[in-house]
Amino acid sequence: MDGLYSDDDQEKISTSTIESLAREMSRPVSEVKDIYEGEFARLREGARIHDYLVLFASRRTRDVLSQRRH
Repeated sequence: MDGLYSDDDQEKISTSTIESLAREMSRPVSEVKDIYEGEFARLREGARIHDYLVLFASRRTRDVLSQRRH
């Protein structure tokens, strides 16, 4: 796969995570997706182990969205 995600499962989990974050933070899915995918790509570049990328990207996305609120 040449896209952002290494396989379909990772993409499905990320999509679900993005939707969940959007609901939790009361933000549009498109905004959350842009931030999440940027964080995911940045983290993926230097990662040797990819098992926790979704977790780390979601935490960073939540942090960014929380900072924008204030």
